[in-house]
Amino acid sequence: MCNVFGCRAVVMAGSVMAAAGLLSSMFVTTLPVMYLTAGVITGVGFSFMYTPCIIMVGRYFKRRRALANGLGLSGSGVGTFAFPPVFQLLIDSFGWRGSLFIVAGVTLQGCIFGALLRPIYLKDDVEKRKIVISNGRQIPSRCHRPCLSLCRLLDLSLFKNPNFVVIIVSSMLVIFGNFILFVHLVAHARNVGTAAQEAAFLVSVVGIGEMVSRIAYGWLSDTGLFPRLRGYIVCDLGLGLCLFFLPFAQTYPSMVVCSLAIGLFGGSCASQTAVFLAEFCGVTRLASAVGIAYGIQGFAILFGPPIAGRLYDVTGNYTVSFYVAGSVVMISVLMVTSLEVHRTWTSQVLPQTSRTNGSLISTEDMESFDKEKDTEWTDSSEHFIIHESSV
Repeated sequence: MCNVFGCRAVVMAGSVMAAAGLLSSMFVTTLPVMYLTAGVITGVGFSFMYTPCIIMVGRYFKRRRALANGLGLSGSGVGTFAFPPVFQLLIDSFGWRGSLFIVAGVTLQGCIFGALLRPIYLKDDVEKRKIVISNGRQIPSRCHRPCLSLCRLLDLSLFKNPNFVVIIVSSMLVIFGNFILFVHLVAHARNVGTAAQEAAFLVSVVGIGEMVSRIAYGWLSDTGLFPRLRGYIVCDLGLGLCLFFLPFAQTYPSMVVCSLAIGLFGGSCASQTAVFLAEFCGVTRLASAVGIAYGIQGFAILFGPPIAGRLYDVTGNYTVSFYVAGSVVMISVLMVTSLEVHRTWTSQVLPQTSRTNGSLISTEDMESFDKEKDTEWTDSSEHFIIHESSV
């Protein structure tokens, strides 16, 4: 949608759709219809509001992309911390129908903020291809953005990029484990004897951790003090271990510490997904990459909590549910670790120089093709020829 209509229009349309879904939910009297209005319509509207904002950050920023992305996503941590008590106050004061009306009005303000998303057209929005003719000369050909938008509404060629596949599957597994926690954390705390208000505050603690970690990790990632992918592996591993240890936290202080750690590690992982997609797929294909990634994550959100709930029905506690969540996150750790090992091994076994068509290409030049994703060479699946005159 962003490729065809632009991020600004999609955000504004999503704001109207989400507000319409919330308003229509005021008049619903049956649960199946509520699934449609508050679930499908409102959910699609919010996805239209959320995804283009991630794309715009990736297009506007390069050197500080991780920090910018962390700052943008830190808003969800603020919402996780602040909105539950606000919503409870609205329900106590106006009832659930009146609360939906107020929330719909707030959601409609997304039209104003969406209108502020000024479109930016990068050099790579005009794709260049070189056609080699019989005498060896190259004729550059251009395909402009409106034409590309029609054929890349869903760019399935991204699945040819193994880096992209690993990142989206890994992020889906992380979301699977994270949402099991979000949905069942309060119920788990209640099961071990925690008061209702204290149990609800644990979700706010997770939100505080996510807010801090997304900003802090984004800044650290941009400093270059450590390889970004290795930092992601460490945070992913920390999240999985915390999910394993959560069933052993039987006192309220220990649950607060564990919830804070989960927020710190989980927020760091979530804030880097779009950054990796921009690096591995290129800024020109970021809209398609983010759309596919978040679409796949939706399946984790859809199936993760019900599976954990079913395990609770069978076992009578959430221990197995959190073990499953931690195990799934550990699979994500193994996948990203294998990707990092492969990339490191490849960079070490390749010779320092490679001879292509009679010209020498240094290892530094080869690495620059992988890093400069917002230059002419953005498509990792393209095959290109470097002649002596171009080196």
